Amino acid sequence: MSFAGFRSAMMSLGRALFVAAAAVAVAAGLRVLLGLVLPTDLSFTAMLPAIMVAALAGGPGAGLIATVLGGIVAQWAFVEPYYVFGVPSFTDVGNLIAYGLLAGMVLWAAGVYEKARRRAESNAAAAARLASIVTNSADAIIGFDRSGTVEDWNAGAERLFGYTADEITGRPGAVLLSPVGDGSLPAAPKLLSKDSARFTSVWTDRSGRRIDVAVTTGPVHMPDGEWIGVAAIVRDISREVASEQALREANRRNVLLLSQIHQRMRDSLEIVAALIATCARQLENETGRRQILGLEKRVAAISRIHDHLHRSADFGTVEIGAVLRQVVGDLVGLAGRPADMEIIGEAEVRLRSDLAVPVVFAATELVTNALTHAGCARPIVRVRSGRRNGALVLTVADNGRGVPPGFDPASQRGLGLRLAGAAIERIGGTLALVPSDSGACFEVLVRTAPEPAELVPTDPPRSAEL
Repeated sequence: MSFAGFRSAMMSLGRALFVAAAAVAVAAGLRVLLGLVLPTDLSFTAMLPAIMVAALAGGPGAGLIATVLGGIVAQWAFVEPYYVFGVPSFTDVGNLIAYGLLAGMVLWAAGVYEKARRRAESNAAAAARLASIVTNSADAIIGFDRSGTVEDWNAGAERLFGYTADEITGRPGAVLLSPVGDGSLPAAPKLLSKDSARFTSVWTDRSGRRIDVAVTTGPVHMPDGEWIGVAAIVRDISREVASEQALREANRRNVLLLSQIHQRMRDSLEIVAALIATCARQLENETGRRQILGLEKRVAAISRIHDHLHRSADFGTVEIGAVLRQVVGDLVGLAGRPADMEIIGEAEVRLRSDLAVPVVFAATELVTNALTHAGCARPIVRVRSGRRNGALVLTVADNGRGVPPGFDPASQRGLGLRLAGAAIERIGGTLALVPSDSGACFEVLVRTAPEPAELVPTDPPRSAEL
């Protein structure tokens, strides 16, 4: 034990001794005075009040010390022969035993009383703390009885609604609720629910100003379980509601702006396609006309891609399998020959819109090549999209004659393959020929999760160059 602990223990012991000695001295004095007036023997019984006082004033230790001191004083000063400690008689032993039993009962009663007193003080302190919290809370805290009458009203409620406690207490809580068109109060049933509830509503202050509030209620019960009312915590959320409305309005304007941009882009692409078609009709060279008309079809394809992306629920990303089914599936009808198309999404892969445009454009070029060069009466083209090691894998395969030995997509002079390869290369992907049991099979590999350094591009989106 440290010196400070030892000193504290000695001080506690000294205080207990002092309290016990004082209580016993007072009891002995009272015994002497009482003995002068009444012919009765209260030798040990007179010490019981001293034990009670010592236990209540100084704790159990002081009560125990008072028991010992009281027994000694009573035996020495008030039992014959006086002021002499001799061998106790049978009667003295019986008196001491009775005194010990009575002292034990007094100490037990003092302990019970002390526990009850401390419990009452603790409950009173807790009630005072709770009352202080309720009174000084920044949120409005309101108590309603079973009929909805205001019974409790804190300073937060006064600041929020403008009523003082004297003005609002005893009035129906309906004065705080904003009525709807038919005059009903839709929040009242929730407010007076016997179960805890959370809801938002519109209440009014003293001046009639409408306030958006978030309300949390809880039932109030008596100790016997009887429901007597509701306690409500009311918080002003007008700023949050206004911010949410502003965000919704900004989102509506942004959606409208995106729709206008899309419409202008589609109109511009259609104008470009029309100009290209007009130029093609003026050419006398059949080969050049076919090439220019092919360019017109590609511009039209880009227009369709943007149109499908615009219809997506999320303007930032698209599910590439769904877009392929919509855009690439239309190519069979444009091919001008019977063909079968299989478009399979093995796994859901979401791409940023700026990556989706070149990927779908490359897929349309590969599918168009397959429909043109498959070399069979009814070609079958299979388009599969999936994920491999965090990257999009897109394959376009057909059941035709395949490609000649030594075929290299990068060295081909065909416009379709060159455009597809250029589109994929600009977004950091690769286009390669992969082995196939029959026909040709091309694989597009595009990373779907950019590195952190690429999250803020320094150049315009690659899709704009198409």
